[in-house]
Amino acid sequence: MPGTTWAERVKARPQPSVPDLVRFGLWTGLVGFGGGLSVLSTLRDGAVQRRGWVTAREFDNTATVAQMLPGGAAANALALLGLRFFGAAGAFAGYAAFILPGFLATVALAVLYGSAGSTEHAAALFGGFSAAVVGIIGAITLQMVSSSVGRFWQMGIAAMSLALSLAGGASSGEIALVGIGAGLVLDLGTKRARLARSRRGGRREVALPDEGDPFPKSDRGTLQAVAVPALAAALLTYFAGGTLVSLALLFLRTGLGAYGGGFAIVPHLKATLVGSGALTDREFADAVAIGKITPGPVLLVATFIGYVKSGLAGAVVSTAAIFAAPFVLTVALGRWLARYRSRRVVRAALRGLTPAVVGTIAAAAITLAGGLHGTGEIAIAAAVGLTLSRFRVNPTIMLALGGLANVLAARLH
Repeated sequence: MPGTTWAERVKARPQPSVPDLVRFGLWTGLVGFGGGLSVLSTLRDGAVQRRGWVTAREFDNTATVAQMLPGGAAANALALLGLRFFGAAGAFAGYAAFILPGFLATVALAVLYGSAGSTEHAAALFGGFSAAVVGIIGAITLQMVSSSVGRFWQMGIAAMSLALSLAGGASSGEIALVGIGAGLVLDLGTKRARLARSRRGGRREVALPDEGDPFPKSDRGTLQAVAVPALAAALLTYFAGGTLVSLALLFLRTGLGAYGGGFAIVPHLKATLVGSGALTDREFADAVAIGKITPGPVLLVATFIGYVKSGLAGAVVSTAAIFAAPFVLTVALGRWLARYRSRRVVRAALRGLTPAVVGTIAAAAITLAGGLHGTGEIAIAAAVGLTLSRFRVNPTIMLALGGLANVLAARLH
């Protein structure tokens, strides 16, 4: 309304309660198949169009910040919405509610996998899922290359990231740091003259125009809200036994470097688990497929692996560990990134990070493709990749079709 301040307009909007936020997170997590932009679109429709909690521009800014941080973009966006309204407690409520349905679905599938995963038809079904995942990752890589890797130096970072993932054994976090550093050096270097001219003209670098500060001015409970449950979980894990400690440390490190979501962690995670003999090639491929076919973030692959290694306790510890670092970084850095996301330094870092993520995702496709068996699974991967590159189809549908096609092919033979 003309003549009103931003604070007055915000006060006039519908304000969610914590139970409202939890219900929204649970519902979105339950129907959040497909991952990535499709789930962000569902969140946008629910928060902007249906409930009116935020404006379209405010949500788009939130989604931008969510994608700058490690972990699942949709989970991060819900944490940022919770942080906006209720501080760290609200961030945790939204984050946990979104993850819970996928966690329960993954545990249920892991139980079924343990009892039926060795049968012929189940093996064919999961083989088709794994092949479809390769095609999905390949299509995602091509889309990201065409939309986000336009400069020559970015192509170099993507190629370097691919090489480091496949041949160098580097983790996704290490590659992300290299990409950020390269972006700061190369992008800032090419823009130095332009920056100097703008400074001489008295122009300030400021964030993109917002409709006010999107987060509380003060949230002194943030550290306590994050530190207390984290410390409790760490103590319980430590006294529970060596396997759980190993899982916690592995997935804590993995989550810290999960820029670009779950697929970016695949090469390093496979090298660690399969290389040490903890999982077979097929078990790891099945874990990634289940992480994709269930609702919620692909990072729930940790839930499946944890269950295979140590039952329900392993699933809980692995899930908490892989999401702990992304959540803490979202709460700690969300406000700062929202305020300064358009600063030259932040944009330069992002321009280096994006091609680094593209390289790790491409490495994930190559890594999983090496575990495909027979021409049938290779054909499924190629068909899914080509279809998603040309048409807008929910990836979950392609996963189901891939599994069905492989089962039919197995029965015909």
